[in-house]
Amino acid sequence: MCVFYRQGCTDDGRRRDLVELLIKTPAALPAIGQGMDFSQSGKRIGSRQRLSVIIPARNEERTIGRVILEAKQLSPIEIIVIVNGSTDQTEVIAKQLGAATIVYQEALGTDVGRAIGANAAAGDTLLFLDSDFCIPWRELVPFCDAVLEACDLAVNRLDHHLGMRMPWHAVTALKAALNTALGRSDLMNASLVPVPFAMNRKALEAIHWSTLLCPPKAYALGMLAGLSIKPVHTVEVDRLNRYRPHKHSKAGEEQSHAAMQIIGDHLEALHAIHSRRQVEGEIGCSANQAK
Repeated sequence: MCVFYRQGCTDDGRRRDLVELLIKTPAALPAIGQGMDFSQSGKRIGSRQRLSVIIPARNEERTIGRVILEAKQLSPIEIIVIVNGSTDQTEVIAKQLGAATIVYQEALGTDVGRAIGANAAAGDTLLFLDSDFCIPWRELVPFCDAVLEACDLAVNRLDHHLGMRMPWHAVTALKAALNTALGRSDLMNASLVPVPFAMNRKALEAIHWSTLLCPPKAYALGMLAGLSIKPVHTVEVDRLNRYRPHKHSKAGEEQSHAAMQIIGDHLEALHAIHSRRQVEGEIGCSANQAK
């Protein structure tokens, strides 16, 4: 994607065209491999929550099984694995463990699988995980519980990152800057960039599933829509996330490939804020002129 407001930052091959196609033609979604209803199994039988767990995966045969097994303990009505660009046994393992699967032969790019999974989800609560590292199910419960009553969008609480290095890393600074731009500096570096996070159906309808391909933009639009957003629990995903040299190494550059994408995403979010407020200002101006 090459647009002025991303200032040349990589979009990492995101298949935005496939998302746009789904918006226009819902039938373009690949056939969903039917999965199991786990609501009467796991550790949370009797929960009043209809939970969908969404897991994008590309060549994650080493970890996808453990990720699904932990998710099953939450007693969800479904676990959706969006298999994309995989050449290993990821799809086979997911199906064997009862997950529903949406399969794309091509790689979708970062976060696009989240958006497509959200579009397909049937639950009243959506929990988003990554497939390359396993989080114990008990660490996921606070996110699921929070969106029942405490908030609309429950995010990972990583405030301690602000004190880990000075000056802040560009990504950390942009997270804090986005919250400041939204008038919520009290949220510090709360964000939709790291998993896990959960949302209720109200939140999904407010932001539209398609915006999840750019997490900071979805976060900003949710805030502007008046959603209640809370950091509810700390999961140290930086320690769990697998190091990938092609994404995380700076290779002599000022920022890594992954950081440049996240920086571009925040610039896109700031542009969305400006555009929304400009539209609201024009509507307000027209209303005043009509009086």
